[in-house]
Amino acid sequence: MREAEIKRALSNHLSPPGVPYFLEEVELNGGQYRADLVDVSDMHCYEIKSAGDNLARLMQQGNGYSRVFDKITLVAAERHLKKALPILPSWWGVIAVLENENEPFKIVRSAKANKYHEPFYLVTLLKKDECLSILEKIGSSKGWKSKSLYLLHEHLANALPLKTLKIFVQECLLQRVSFINLNS
Repeated sequence: MREAEIKRALSNHLSPPGVPYFLEEVELNGGQYRADLVDVSDMHCYEIKSAGDNLARLMQQGNGYSRVFDKITLVAAERHLKKALPILPSWWGVIAVLENENEPFKIVRSAKANKYHEPFYLVTLLKKDECLSILEKIGSSKGWKSKSLYLLHEHLANALPLKTLKIFVQECLLQRVSFINLNS
C-alpha cells in the first residue's frame, strides 16, 4: 500500500464510523516536521512508512513529534520493522502494514504516554489566528496582533502552564477537524 492508501485504511480502522477526528500532514515547528496522521481526540501521531519509503528521517521526525504529541505510533511496512524497532523509544507504538486486504494492520506494540512535551514545540502546531484567539481568551493579546508567528508561539508558550496549553492546542485542532468535516 502507498502512504495515501495507508492513511485512508488506518483512519477507517481506528475511528468509529462517522466520527473522524483525524488531521493529515499536521505541521509543527514552522513546517520542519509534518505528522502524517494525527488523531486529535487523544493527540496521537501516526508516522507512516510505506514499503517505498526509507527510514532515513525517522529519528529526526521522532525527535520533533516527541516534544508535542501524547502518543506516537510508527505505522510501517513489514520490511521496515527489523530496522525500526531497535531505534524507536520503548513508549512508541508500532503497527505493521500487512499485504492482506482483510486484515491490513497488525499491532506489534501499543503506544504509551509521552512524558517529554515541550511547551514551545507544542504551540508550533497553532496557526496565527489560533494563537491570537487563545491570547484573547486569557486577556494577553494586546500588542501581539502584528507580531510574527514565531514570536506569538514564544509568548504563548511562556504565558501558560503546559497542562493548560495542551487543552487549548487540542481544542484548536478539534475545531480544524470540525471545519474540515463540515466542508467535505
